[in-house]
Amino acid sequence: MIASWGLDGALEVGIAAFCAGEEPPSDDVFWERLTGAGVEPWLAERLLVFLPMAYVRRLLPDVTYPEAVRDSRGQVLLAQEPVFVAAFDRAQYASRAEFERIAFRSSTFAVINEALNSGSQLADLELAEPVLFKDLEPAAEGDGGVPSPQAIFEAFLREHGIPLGEDARVDTNLVVHPAPEGVVMAQIDFAVSHPALAEPWLVESFAGHGPTWREAIGRAVNMFSRGALHPLIEGLLLPSAAADQVQRERYEHPAGAFELVLGAQITMFSETVPSVEPLLDRVLEALRAEELSRKVHGLRLFVAHNDGVLLNSEVLLDSRPWSGGEAVVAAHPALLAEGRVATRVFGLLVPLDS
Repeated sequence: MIASWGLDGALEVGIAAFCAGEEPPSDDVFWERLTGAGVEPWLAERLLVFLPMAYVRRLLPDVTYPEAVRDSRGQVLLAQEPVFVAAFDRAQYASRAEFERIAFRSSTFAVINEALNSGSQLADLELAEPVLFKDLEPAAEGDGGVPSPQAIFEAFLREHGIPLGEDARVDTNLVVHPAPEGVVMAQIDFAVSHPALAEPWLVESFAGHGPTWREAIGRAVNMFSRGALHPLIEGLLLPSAAADQVQRERYEHPAGAFELVLGAQITMFSETVPSVEPLLDRVLEALRAEELSRKVHGLRLFVAHNDGVLLNSEVLLDSRPWSGGEAVVAAHPALLAEGRVATRVFGLLVPLDS
């Protein structure tokens, strides 16, 4: 079970619950969207209360706001509420659509709007402490039902003895996708920055679905750990730390020799899938026509077929679509002639001295 504490995932889940649908959700609908997908009540309640409060403060920063709210037990200092602090930080990157859905529903926004309509100026407004309709539930131990992708990624690296600092940085982003009722879908972008990379950031994305956010995020994390984590470690972050989890082969290129550090082939929809190696070899042949710097390059290959017909393909070079690779995939025979199948593989091209 994943139990990493952090709020990056929870905030995105809360923001998506506010923004889904053609009309702003009622509090009850928001609550059901979260708790129905496994978000624990104490966290759902704080997202409902503190996201709008944080967003309106980012939207209208000239107003003087109180440092606390009140419930029947007295003051609740906002600086001591991690959900509010994290929501306030996240709101600085909010889109216009997010502000319209989240900030506009705040009772604080209504108070400010009424004062402006009465002739007041934003800079002259000094608001009193708002009173909550009900006492906040005590925060429980754990992640509240929404594991933190960032905390998980960093924990993976710590387990392999990899320090993070100015040279090596990692980041994650959880993207919520529409899904049928009773199912949630999470895409997680795992990003790495390192001086040895050809581009400032290398990003690998994985999606997972399930009845709860814990299951959806867990599935995406599992695919990342199987397919991309170990090449990133072995080919970039700490060579020899995951040597038994990757395949290596020498790759000759006009720009010089590279070592291909390859992760496991991930397959979907079928248990018996031939090796993607013949297709990958053709892709690598085509890559010799592309200019490559003497830096570390990322290469991802994804292909999906149904009854031998190509449904979708994606070939990324340094996290960007590479049309030459996609042309190779389009011309290559399907991995299986019958049934639905998808497969992906990721590797790093690491320059060799000789």
